[in-house]
Amino acid sequence: MTSPATTISVTTGTPRVTLVNMFTVAPEQQEALVEALDEATRSIFTKMPGFISTNLHVSLDGTRVVNYAQWADQASYAVALRDPEVRKHVQHAAGIAQAYNPTLAQVRSVHHADTAGS
Repeated sequence: MTSPATTISVTTGTPRVTLVNMFTVAPEQQEALVEALDEATRSIFTKMPGFISTNLHVSLDGTRVVNYAQWADQASYAVALRDPEVRKHVQHAAGIAQAYNPTLAQVRSVHHADTAGS
């Protein structure tokens, strides 16, 4: 599996929104949830108008998966949620997870390590 370039953009002053969805999952189900989210992103979300990027994070203890997805605006995200394929995916992911907590936000800042002089 190749790793795509990470896309996290500061969104202050723009309509761009970020979905931060924290899933709680049994450790033995973490990989199944990540695979379901990966597949849905590749086959559904990347084709949706307004979709920008998704980053998936897994906790080292196996009990959490964080889905960090950027959208052009809140309206695009709302339209996507009404799509039957998206709704089917949401139900599938919810069936794997014990709980989930989606939140829309805006990125205020992004920081990188200071590599000057290294």
